[in-house]
Amino acid sequence: MKKVYKGYEIEVKREMCLGGWSQLYFTIYRIADGQEMECSFEDSAETVREKVKHMVARIDNEHAEDDPWGEKAEAARYG
Repeated sequence: MKKVYKGYEIEVKREMCLGGWSQLYFTIYRIADGQEMECSFEDSAETVREKVKHMVARIDNEHAEDDPWGEKAEAARYG
C-alpha cells in the first residue's frame, strides 16, 4: 500500500522473506528530493493499514520536533 502524506511517500507491504515467513516492509521517502527517511522491516502481526497509520504518526512527530529527521544535527556533525 502506498500513501502520499505531507510531501512524503509511505509504502508498506507484507511479503514472504527468503526464510519463508511473512515480514512487514516499510519505507518513507521525501518526495521533494527522493531522500529516504526510513526503511526497515519487522516480523509483526500488525496489518499493513495499521503500519501506514504509524508511519503517518511518525511523520507528524518528526515535524513537531525542532530538527525533523535529525538533519541539522547530522549536517553539523559531518559538515
